[in-house]
Amino acid sequence: MTHTQRIPAEKLLGLDVHAGDTLHVVALIDSSFVVNVTRSNDAAPAPGKASEWLKTSKGSVKLADGESAADVRMDHYSKKYSLKG
Repeated sequence: MTHTQRIPAEKLLGLDVHAGDTLHVVALIDSSFVVNVTRSNDAAPAPGKASEWLKTSKGSVKLADGESAADVRMDHYSKKYSLKG
């Protein structure tokens, strides 16, 4: 079962929690909770665009004269998904 509860921020300020952290209640001692804060160390990859990758691929993708990244992308998807123009 999952239960979501809103807790005022000042109650958690000393825990240095950030969005995406997981709090696990380990114990209840007297009138206090013992919590374990888990933060993922894996940084999410920065979002990017296919056109940016094409421009920075250092020669692995060659564009013909007058050909745009959008042209190459659409050609790729047309072949991949057997689309007819």
